[in-house]
Amino acid sequence: MPNPDSRERVAIHCEATSYDPAVAQPLAVAAIRIRGNRILTGSALRLHPGSDCGLGEAGDLLRAFIGDRPLVGYFLDFSAAMAERLNGRPLANERVEVSALYYARKIRTASKQAVDLRLDSLIRDLDLPVRADDAFGTALAAAMAWLRLTQDGR
Repeated sequence: MPNPDSRERVAIHCEATSYDPAVAQPLAVAAIRIRGNRILTGSALRLHPGSDCGLGEAGDLLRAFIGDRPLVGYFLDFSAAMAERLNGRPLANERVEVSALYYARKIRTASKQAVDLRLDSLIRDLDLPVRADDAFGTALAAAMAWLRLTQDGR
């Protein structure tokens, strides 16, 4: 039986026309598979629905890429909502919000101090070598943060 910690996951991030998932239209989507402790950037999916592919085609490509793998992300509920809009149906995938993992780690040692959950602060505090300035960079930051928070015990 395979070890559940070694199964693939998909880090995902969607950029859209607004932050309101009820009205936002997806502009860019990045999805990166994580296998064990490896981030598979070479086979990442990068889409720009409406410019390099239609919305339906983007949804089909994204659904095939994700499959039944658990999703990892920062502001994941929003990205999942945009992915669902592209797919035309709900995603039943397990979800892991990296800011929640980060918060859980920080609150153990913060002793009633506020925890800064901004992505740039999380990246800096975890010493991640990435810039989250587009959909791919944010998905990559989420993948790196997930690995750091779940595998190295820092």
